[in-house]
Amino acid sequence: SDKTDRQLGVAMWVIDVLALRVGGEKGEDEADTVGCCSLRLEHLHFNSTAGSYEIELEFLGKDSMVFKQNINFAKIEHPSGDVGKEVYNCLKTFVSGKKDSDQVFDTLDPSSLNKHLSSLMKGLSAKVFRTFNASITLEKELPGEEELKGKTIAEKVTLYNDANRLVAILCNHQKTV
Repeated sequence: SDKTDRQLGVAMWVIDVLALRVGGEKGEDEADTVGCCSLRLEHLHFNSTAGSYEIELEFLGKDSMVFKQNINFAKIEHPSGDVGKEVYNCLKTFVSGKKDSDQVFDTLDPSSLNKHLSSLMKGLSAKVFRTFNASITLEKELPGEEELKGKTIAEKVTLYNDANRLVAILCNHQKTV
């Protein structure tokens, strides 16, 4: 359906751009952790200022890591173009008339999303998006050959750790930043 297609498109964009996990990976003994497909209305706080495209996202991610970011969808630069405002408007539509405990993406689950992704390209999954984004971020942040000239091993390790920390932030992997 059209609704499912829109939710698929928005979910893929959110996973790609915001580096969210697909969701639904929690084990039986783990806390109520959330990813893209398991976002509920209570996790999205829309800025009520007219003309604002900001949403504060707050939820418990994998390993009980708090994800809390204020995202301005109008200012997100992405190779897919300036679709942040459209994504914001779709999210507003998806939550319209729902209760706090209702799913934002009510037509999706992790397996249907990953099945769709693998139909586009063999082996493509939500996890591949995260891995790709982490790799690209690390590559961009690592110093080049010129910058490394004359540096000690300890200085090089520090530069690597700084780059790796940015990847951890992108992927919401660390308890303290």
